[in-house]
Order: sequence, then C-alpha cells, then structure tokens
Amino acid sequence: GVIEGVYDPDGDVKASKRKISWIADVPENVNVVLSEFDNLISKEKLEEDDKFEDFINPDTQAETEVIGDPGLKTLNENDIIQLERRGYYRVDRPYMGSGKPLMLIMVPDGKTKSMSKLDGKLAHR
Repeated sequence: GVIEGVYDPDGDVKASKRKISWIADVPENVNVVLSEFDNLISKEKLEEDDKFEDFINPDTQAETEVIGDPGLKTLNENDIIQLERRGYYRVDRPYMGSGKPLMLIMVPDGKTKSMSKLDGKLAHR
C-alpha cells in the first residue's frame, strides 16, 4: 500500500491526531506475531444464580502479524519489551528464522483504554 502525507515543520507532535511509525524495508527485518489475550468470562461479575457457561468469551485470543526491526533478533525468551505506540510484550519465542517468527505476548496493563490510538483485535475490558 501507499501512504501519502504532508510534512508540517511547525506542527505539534502532541497535538497531532495521527502519528506514523515506520521501519526501513531491509532484508534483515524480522517477522513478528503479536498475541493478545482477553478475559475468559464476558461478564464483569457473575451472580450466584449465573451459569458461568453462559458467559464464556468465545474470542479470547487474537494474533497480528507485523514486521519488526532487525534488533528484535537479539531478544531472548521471557524478555519484556515496549513496542512504541503498542504497549509492553513478553517474548514467548525468540526469532528463529523466517519460518519461525518472533512470538510476543501482550502484557495487560489493567487499563480499559489502550496506550495508543491503535486498537488491538480484542476489547481488553
């Protein structure tokens, strides 16, 4: 895809509604899978007469494939990193080559609002 923009040298980064993060298109880039997990139960508080089976969330995991900076190849299992404009992630599986991408799991922060304008695939109530 193509994105077009206009450079505004006098613009205010904090006031800007949209921001772009980018990495160079180089062969050393890393394939990354970002995993998110949501609540197993869809109701905030179950009542005594509720049957928990009626409130099981069918969508508790989502994955997003992204391209990462070559520096991500240095990560080890269980390392914690912050991806700009996305959040914190734990390394579930380090990068092991093009057929085995880096696997990152989102670390929940307890907030109902994402730290970025980029929404994940799950609601994260």
